Amino acid sequence: MIKILLFLLFITFSIDNTLSQELNYSIKQATIYPPIDHPGKYDLIYMEEIDRPIPLAPIRKVKAHYKYFYAFPGVVIPSVQSIYFLEHIKVNRGETVLDIGTGVGIQAIYAAETASKVVATDLYQYAVDNAIFNIKGHNLENIIEARKGDLFGPIKKGETFDVIINNIDYPWNDESVGLWKVHERFFNEVSTYLNPDGRIYYQSGWIYNIPKIYEMVKKNNLQIIKMDMVNIGRHDREPIVYLIMRDLIGEKKRPKQK
Repeated sequence: MIKILLFLLFITFSIDNTLSQELNYSIKQATIYPPIDHPGKYDLIYMEEIDRPIPLAPIRKVKAHYKYFYAFPGVVIPSVQSIYFLEHIKVNRGETVLDIGTGVGIQAIYAAETASKVVATDLYQYAVDNAIFNIKGHNLENIIEARKGDLFGPIKKGETFDVIINNIDYPWNDESVGLWKVHERFFNEVSTYLNPDGRIYYQSGWIYNIPKIYEMVKKNNLQIIKMDMVNIGRHDREPIVYLIMRDLIGEKKRPKQK
């Protein structure tokens, strides 16, 4: 039985690995699907489902800006928030990047255009598999490494980054307020993995969340450098992208540990 299961897993991986190389990731493919209506500059187009050999479920094709991606069942499909976030992330040539909550891998794959190294993580193995699928399709295995784990759990000892992208779920109602604990852990730990002049790109939604985010930022000797926000009422979204860096003045005032 174990041998059969291992054989099926090998076949599934082989099928997916081959399929990711054969699917059309080219920007030259004609598109007959209308873009999603949103106030940003980049296109977001939901396209057809692609059948995969049994027992694999179909996958959804998505165009985000000028690249194509494929979303597995159960993985969050790129949204107007994803594309708005992408518009406001800047990665300079040669920088190292950590993308937390990578999903299908959009932020990581675009970051790899200029980054020297990208580590893309997700809490769920099926999302990591999806990211690897797209990474292979874009021939970026030499730049992007996908890892499974919670927040900074997958990061190796001594690894630090010039850019850290936080793309995890945030609270949106009374039932989801428990997610703040994850965000608190992120801000408590992020400085350990951020290079001295490094930048954090952090996304949340809704204006009423700003005080909580400001509190977490200041508590951890960080500072908000810039905020970009848009109200996308027709999608019931209000994404806010924060550019965050170390608060060097605050760090100097911090009492020295005995």
